[in-house]
Parts: sequence; C-alpha cells; structure tokens
Amino acid sequence: MSLIRKVLQESKTWLYGSFVNDRRDIEMKQAIISFSFDDVPSSAVENGIAILDRHSVKATFYISSGLAMGDEQANAEIGESYLGREDIVRLDKAGHDIGCHTYSHFRLTQGSAEEFTEDAQRNVRMLSRWLDGKPIEHFSYPFGLLDFKSKRRLSQHYKTLRSSRPGINQKGTDLYLLRGTSLYNPSFDRSAIQRVINNTVTSGGWLVFYTHGVDDNPGDYDCTPQQLEWVLEQAVASGARILPVSDAYDLINRESRSQDS
Repeated sequence: MSLIRKVLQESKTWLYGSFVNDRRDIEMKQAIISFSFDDVPSSAVENGIAILDRHSVKATFYISSGLAMGDEQANAEIGESYLGREDIVRLDKAGHDIGCHTYSHFRLTQGSAEEFTEDAQRNVRMLSRWLDGKPIEHFSYPFGLLDFKSKRRLSQHYKTLRSSRPGINQKGTDLYLLRGTSLYNPSFDRSAIQRVINNTVTSGGWLVFYTHGVDDNPGDYDCTPQQLEWVLEQAVASGARILPVSDAYDLINRESRSQDS
C-alpha cells in the first residue's frame, strides 16, 4: 500500500470513528488473534476446516444467507459456490462463530443506509431461524464499504462491526470500525504478516484476520490452504489467544470491567 493511500485510509478511519463509536483501549496481558471468513465460499469449509481443526482453532464466519440459499441476484454479484444452510448449522454446532454480512452481499454504493440495514436484518432473521433463535451479534461490512448513516444504524444491532481497514485493534479502538487484516493470495506477504503478529503480541492488542475462500487455485480474495496453515502456525506459536470474534469481544469486555472496578 502506498504511503498516500495509507494516509488517506487512516484519515477516513479517523473521520468515521469520530461519529457513533464504541471506543476501547485494548491492552491485554495476552494478545488475541481471530480468524474470519466472509460470504462464505464453500472452499472455506471444504479446505479450511481441517486446517483450523488441526490447530484447535474456532473461527468467525460472516455469512450472506442470500448466497447460501442460491439467491440469483446475490450470486450474480459474486459468482461462486457458497455454503448452504446445513453447512452453516454444522459450523455453529462445531463451536464456530456465525456473523452477519448482509443477506444479498449488499453494495452500499447502490442503495441507501436504510436499505443496507434492512438487508442486514433480513440476514439476521434468516440465520437466527436456521440456528434455533441464536442471536447474531457481530457484523462485517461487504466490500468494506460504510458511511455515517449505515454505521449509526448498524451500531444499534451489533456488538462489533468489522471493516477492511488493516492493522491491530489496540488503544482507542472503535468496535464499530474494527480493523481487519486480509489474507489474500495476490498480496500475501509472510514478512508483513509475521510483523503484524509480533506487534500484536507486543502491544497486547487484538488482530483480526479475514479471507473468503481457501483454494489451491485462489481468486483475488482467497488464500491457499498452505497460506492459511502457515498463518495459523505463526499465530499459535506467538502465544496469543486464538479466539473467534464473539469470544474475543466477551473477554475484552470482562477485562475492561475488572480494570474499572
């Protein structure tokens, strides 16, 4: 990422974070690393679960249920094979985290904040019904797109809103603009990944990785099985806690309360 682009992105992060936020100083005695998957392509389960299981790691799957149901409009937007209802139920029963990624993988630039929020709530209703009424409390922005109105509306329904802005969640983190670091094949950089893991451990912060599919022939927004395996190995070796987003949020909340008391 160029310096100019990075400065512009950080400026936008500050601007969005200045409006409707839930700020936390994340300074844990033991750092946290989370792994997450967006949409979610079938390959994330077909190739990814065995890798997660080898390392005893539970992940967060931000689901667009329109993709899961084969919604023609939603699938036309993305053009891949996605997890179905039974896959999602199995993930939940196996202890993985199910989050919201809107019903139709909604592109905010093509609709209003009101339509965006309703599409997200449609997704929550669907997922909650599939999971016997389980609440869906964490969200990731499709395409990483957000604006002030959508952030304000979504903040009324979710505990965290994960963005695609890279970096470590640490001092002054806005949980409604949670940082997420991509694991994408075209930009996969072992030295950069190792560095951000090391910095997370040093700072006692929370690092959230995300990708989409896990495939030997990865698309631009996927990683390979070997890449996922390597990152998991580094994360486990770092000594950080490896937790899904919901468990990480709960732990941070508990530590915040104990520090305040």
